[in-house]
Amino acid sequence: MTRLTLIWGVLLLAGIFLADIYADPAPSNTTHTPLTTTLHAPSNTTTKSTPVPSTTTSHTPSNTTTKSTPVPSTTTSHTPSNTTTHPAPHTTPVLPTKPSPPSTGNYIVKNANETCIIANMGLELQLENSSKGKWYFNVNPKDTYRNGTCSAFRANLFLKFPEGSINFVFVKESKMYYIDEVSVNFSWNSTERWNGTARKLKLLSTDIGYSVKCKNTPTVNLAENLQLVIADVQLQAFDLHEGVFGKEIVCYPDRKKLLVPVGIALAAVGLVLIILLVILLTRRRRNSGYERI
Repeated sequence: MTRLTLIWGVLLLAGIFLADIYADPAPSNTTHTPLTTTLHAPSNTTTKSTPVPSTTTSHTPSNTTTKSTPVPSTTTSHTPSNTTTHPAPHTTPVLPTKPSPPSTGNYIVKNANETCIIANMGLELQLENSSKGKWYFNVNPKDTYRNGTCSAFRANLFLKFPEGSINFVFVKESKMYYIDEVSVNFSWNSTERWNGTARKLKLLSTDIGYSVKCKNTPTVNLAENLQLVIADVQLQAFDLHEGVFGKEIVCYPDRKKLLVPVGIALAAVGLVLIILLVILLTRRRRNSGYERI
């Protein structure tokens, strides 16, 4: 019995000892608990911080874009409409109301290789508008296209510019040539139009083979509201040798203007001579009277 008791006592102690050994893993459960807590804490923090910037980013650009877009659209729509409506008054016809010297152009007409017309001249149109006001238009040689035809006794010089055209007809008759006809077509801003023709002018009549030079050409009346001024002109038609001007002849209007002051000077000299002659005669009569006494 004593042995059995000892054996049971040893077995009981061994069981208690083994039970204590297998009971040690309990602290491992305690260590797992903080691990799960640590893993859940950062996961919750991450999910909460992410939606905050996403909501901020989506609302901010959408509001900025929708508010800024209509501002330039309204600005660009009004700006061109104002630009297209305002230039209209600036295109109304406004021509000079005072004359000015026109630029001199060089106009040549050739028949094959032979020159039949050379004209150096400035051209000015005097226009009466619908309001009975006076306008002046100078033809710009740089914007003028020239053309013409030549025959034995008739030639023409046609000048075309953006606002209209001028045509000169030259006639050769016996030993003379001259401008026989001038016609003009002119329009300004499609609101005012002028047309006129002058025939049988015999303007700037000159000997064949000579050029005519004129500073004060008479104004050509083409219509009641249209006149043409030919300024500082030197021209020649027919019988041009080697395409150059012949000997110059001063036109009659210039000669007439020169004769007027010459005539006045001669009249003044004659008047002075007459006065001196009268004075001398009166003195002689007085002297002869004293001698008789």
